[in-house]
Amino acid sequence: MLVSSSGALPPSPFDTQKPAALSAKPAEAKSAEQKFLEYAKMTPAQRMHAAMLAQMGLTEDQFKAMDPAAQQKNEEKIREMIKQQVANGNDKRTGVITDKSA
Repeated sequence: MLVSSSGALPPSPFDTQKPAALSAKPAEAKSAEQKFLEYAKMTPAQRMHAAMLAQMGLTEDQFKAMDPAAQQKNEEKIREMIKQQVANGNDKRTGVITDKSA
């Protein structure tokens, strides 16, 4: 049996196209990655501030958009929340608080 090579086969669509899953990242994964990187770059104080704002139902953008008087009022609420957490904190995990008086 003789196979003729004079007739060229049409190009396969698999040879010219990359799978969509490998060529592009989903938009959600990229935004999640950006959010993580922004969080990772925050100082511990900035993270605490963001967490307190979240407890109050606010985002950092909403906080920045407020007038200075409203920002000051929310900062005072955050200070009070921190004071409450410190006063009510009875966390006795190793390394959190060290008693060196003994």
